[in-house]
Amino acid sequence: MDAPFRILTVDNEASVTLSLKFVFAGPRYEIHSVEDGQAALAALEASPDPYDLIIVDQKMPNLTGLELVGALRERSIPGKIIVLSADISAEARAAYERMDVHAIFPKPFDVGQLRSAVDNLI
Repeated sequence: MDAPFRILTVDNEASVTLSLKFVFAGPRYEIHSVEDGQAALAALEASPDPYDLIIVDQKMPNLTGLELVGALRERSIPGKIIVLSADISAEARAAYERMDVHAIFPKPFDVGQLRSAVDNLI
């Protein structure tokens, strides 16, 4: 069996975190969750193995999704990025696109579309 696809979710909404854990349950995925951008940076730096995918909320305490993705790009942290957002401005969307995120999904997200996007990234 191949190594599981490692996913880090960064969202301060417990319901979203729980949903993502449910969507990506099973041996094909290894999912870890943190509540904000600062915790994400700490988890990424502490992990001996890189994450294959980071799923980021836009609106969070301590660091916004944009600030977190900017920090990830500045530090050359590997991994594909998907953004989830209930409300994203055209300016924020453009900034994410400049930072080469792989997908942006609205909240509430379509589980099938999200899972399909992740499977395409594998």
